[in-house]
Amino acid sequence: MPAVADPSGVGGAGPPSDARKILASLDTARVQRFHFQTILVAGMGFFSDAYDLFVISLAIPILVALFEGGKVNSTQIGLLASSALMGAAVGQLLFGWLGDRVGRRKVYGITLTVMAIGAIGSALSVPVAGMSTITVLTLWRFVLGVGVGGDYPLSATIMSEYSNVQSRGRLVASVFAMQGFGLLTGAATSLAAVYLLPNLDLAWRFILGFGAVPALLTIYYRIRLPESPRFSLAQGRAQDAASAMRTITGESMTAPSPTVAYRVPFRQIVKTYALLIVGTSTAWFLLDVAFYSTNIFNPLILKQIGFASTGLPVLEEVRRLALGNMLLALIAAVPGYWAAVVLIDRVGRRPLQYIGFGVMAAAFLVLSLGWTMLTAVLPAFLAVYGLTFFFANFGPNTTTFVYPSEVFPTTFRTTGGGIAAAAGKLGAVIAVALFPTLLVAFGLPWFFGLLAVVSFLGFVVTIALLPETSRRSLEDTSGEDELAVVVRRFSTYLRALSLTIAQGAQELRELLRDPGHARDAQVARIRTIEHEADEEVHRIFVELNNRRLSAEVRADVGRLASTLDDIIDGIEAVSNRVKTYHLDRPRPELVRFADIVVECVNHVGVGILGLDDLYRGAPANLERAIIEVNRLENDADDLLRDLLEPLFAGADPIEILKWKDFYERLEVITDRCEDVTDVFQDLRVRYAP
Repeated sequence: MPAVADPSGVGGAGPPSDARKILASLDTARVQRFHFQTILVAGMGFFSDAYDLFVISLAIPILVALFEGGKVNSTQIGLLASSALMGAAVGQLLFGWLGDRVGRRKVYGITLTVMAIGAIGSALSVPVAGMSTITVLTLWRFVLGVGVGGDYPLSATIMSEYSNVQSRGRLVASVFAMQGFGLLTGAATSLAAVYLLPNLDLAWRFILGFGAVPALLTIYYRIRLPESPRFSLAQGRAQDAASAMRTITGESMTAPSPTVAYRVPFRQIVKTYALLIVGTSTAWFLLDVAFYSTNIFNPLILKQIGFASTGLPVLEEVRRLALGNMLLALIAAVPGYWAAVVLIDRVGRRPLQYIGFGVMAAAFLVLSLGWTMLTAVLPAFLAVYGLTFFFANFGPNTTTFVYPSEVFPTTFRTTGGGIAAAAGKLGAVIAVALFPTLLVAFGLPWFFGLLAVVSFLGFVVTIALLPETSRRSLEDTSGEDELAVVVRRFSTYLRALSLTIAQGAQELRELLRDPGHARDAQVARIRTIEHEADEEVHRIFVELNNRRLSAEVRADVGRLASTLDDIIDGIEAVSNRVKTYHLDRPRPELVRFADIVVECVNHVGVGILGLDDLYRGAPANLERAIIEVNRLENDADDLLRDLLEPLFAGADPIEILKWKDFYERLEVITDRCEDVTDVFQDLRVRYAP
């Protein structure tokens, strides 16, 4: 009977332990040649995406000059500029859904094919069936956008699911950073076209058609990529997952036990991940309102500030605008992308995103309020304007792409990414469609002020709704595997707490071995250690309260933290009695109790480390810790019984009560250690092979 896995999580127990070996291997594999090849194969899609989406800003001035005597109206410009974005929203939803239903690999090459067809169709646009060239071009740009949109959820998810925990952020961000080179190539191609080609009609067709070249060159390599092992495991194809591991990591792995594909109803996923869907979608929506307003209509903004005067011949105008785009890309946009690649795993996704939104808000506000002063000094304007490009790419433009590939479960990962990305493109469509009208009605200073408000809202959404995901496994960040959450999210806190408790146990043993030496100072040290442990317990419960976790995870981690806290409280209570009872000479039975306590606490620490081994399907260390703590607790029980029998034969009731209190409090510490191993035992039964 094959094991039933719950790969979509939503509070489920997660995959069987032998499947976790594959997941653990992916999480710890070093970055190697395959990952760099995947960056290029996936990244060329984003090279094409950026080229195709933003090169229209340089083609529009040519089209305006060529068609209808320069009388293309603002509505047509808005539709032409936004049609690819509309298509992208459709493609993101469609291919995001398909990626979770039929597989990432099966549809990955299709997106580039659609992009290539759309680019070639755009270049060949002519009047058809009563439609003008502009209308036909607008339709082909929509087709192009469908392919562009499909690339977003698929590329992010594929790279994320191939990556290890330590490098996942920069690998996914590297794919997205290829957009920067697409922007540069778009500007360079436009410059070359208007300089070298004999007429403007050929120039705009060449500019738009060139976008098909990188897509066509990459399709073959995409269809040769292996299916994501995580997706294969979720679909019950364990053998496919093991085979893919040989390609990705170079390791030969034995196929895990067959699993039955399991899918959580969409309603339940939406209920569980509602805040994350809202958070990722709203942040991307707000980012794209600002980002596409400036990128698509960057030439118009440059004309407004006098970089390319309206009265220039169209060739000279396009040359200057292309040069302006290239300078902004070189100085601000491309460095922003790669600064994010360098820092995303070190600083974290959340700080990069709110820093980026914050600086964008400040820069747009300066552009709005200081418009007259800045436009009088062109370098000053470009410097502040360039900050919006740099920090958009440094922050939210990169992190909004990375986030959905990490926070959603395997069977909803590309769908969730598609929803978030489509929300972004909706924001882009709204911004691009309204920009020409708002520009005429209110002017650029007012519009920059509006973008400052939009960016500030992005800052607020990031702080309020999005978690930090860096250096955590996908099974942890998505919450789809309870054991991964316990091990990956809380193991650092629990290990730190166990080390603090071990330090307290050592101090107690030293105190009981020689209570006459610096007794008060030793008791004070133990009190300080207990306060440190309290702070660590507090951090654990803050994390429990701030995260979306299943009831089982909350119960397991809460029991561990509370019981560990009881252990250090017991150690402090014994040390206080040493001071209260003015103990000034060592007693052999107390030293023996202290030795048992130290051993118990050390084995508890070994057990906490053993949780990581349990995740990898090797429960031996955890089982050994359980056995040793139980043995030591029995020793403590025997010692207590042996001590109480002669104690009660004494005549002094005060002495009887004093030593009974001492002995029982020491024995209770070992009971609490055993309570910790009860949690270990529950986890072992639930998750062991």
